[in-house]
Amino acid sequence: MRNPIRGYEWGSVTALACLQGRTPDGSPEAELWMGAHPSAPSALLPPGGPELPLDVLIKQSPELLGDDVLQRFGARLPYLLKVLAIAKPLSVQVHPGARRALAAWENESDAGRQHYVDPFPKPELLYALEPMDVMCGFRPAKQASHLLEALGGARLASVREALDGPGEETDRLQCAFRTLVTWPDEDRNALTTEVRDKARLLLREVGRRPGDNEIDGDDRRALTWALRLARLHPHDPLVVAPFLLDLVRLDPGQTLFVPEGAPHAYLHGCGVEIMGNSDNVLRAGLTHKPVAVDELLEVIDGRTRPVRDVPQTRVGPHEIVWHPPAEEFQLSRIWLTDADPVEVWSRLRGPQILLCTRGCAVVRHGDGEVRLRAGESAFVAAGGGRTTVAGPAEVFRAAPGTADQGVGSETFTA
Repeated sequence: MRNPIRGYEWGSVTALACLQGRTPDGSPEAELWMGAHPSAPSALLPPGGPELPLDVLIKQSPELLGDDVLQRFGARLPYLLKVLAIAKPLSVQVHPGARRALAAWENESDAGRQHYVDPFPKPELLYALEPMDVMCGFRPAKQASHLLEALGGARLASVREALDGPGEETDRLQCAFRTLVTWPDEDRNALTTEVRDKARLLLREVGRRPGDNEIDGDDRRALTWALRLARLHPHDPLVVAPFLLDLVRLDPGQTLFVPEGAPHAYLHGCGVEIMGNSDNVLRAGLTHKPVAVDELLEVIDGRTRPVRDVPQTRVGPHEIVWHPPAEEFQLSRIWLTDADPVEVWSRLRGPQILLCTRGCAVVRHGDGEVRLRAGESAFVAAGGGRTTVAGPAEVFRAAPGTADQGVGSETFTA
């Protein structure tokens, strides 16, 4: 496969180049895309044949997807695989569910295609290749209120009032978030200046006065990120987001599933991400791209929580599988320490993308063979016989999920 790199401003200058063993060109490289989304499809490089974009090839030969995928998703690859290389924080955003995406896409007179580029949902699973920082899902209201109280300031009192008021916790959290994203334009600079100054003061005073045990490590991380965001976005009220949203630290090998309606922002690090084959993003702030506040407030759901450390299933001595609650995809990781070929788990069926992230992998499927270096991938069509992988290498295998993702209880026994 020949895979496009998206050069968003938050991307790392070096991470993807180092992964692929090439010299950085000095420009930010944010995402390596592997899939068939029409905005940036991969191209297949068949031996001796013409190069074709994967989305075009699937339209011409839908049988590559297999009967199950065709019946459930039509003639489209249901997932998109990426490598994320994050040097600066992404926007605070929310992804719609299937019903909302389809309804909005079809309703051109409303939010419609102003905010939706396709009619599909975008659930996500993130695997950390290195330490990653993420904001995802709301904190408990009491915890968020405590952080804002420690920060102080007259302007944040209205946010605290929303958190401490009557009603269900979900409603109070969403009300506080609404207060921030609809903050008056003329007062935004004053708000962010207040947050920046007070966060800096609190960080300087940690350990210098009695009662500092009330500011724990998580509080300091929230203050640190609020200060960083205020420097990057000095006119954006969502510099307060680290006090309302959970700050998640992922160590290498840990995973995070982001469901529909969950506000989130990836802050730093490098990881493999698999998602529904959609580019629907509703941004609230911390970005120079267009925001969609009204639509986002319709989609955001304070009841949703990210799923940390998605349960994994060991399906062989060299392979584990994650099957989160999203029928669009599953993801497996294959770790090989030598050159002996290993057959991949046969029950992970359908059209697959195999991505090498370490070492050099030899992938054999039927009569075909391809050698993958780190940062390279191969597409394997549905059917066609057994697939083996030889190393030493680390390989991620993306595949469609099942209708019920019902393999969570199955484990490998030697």
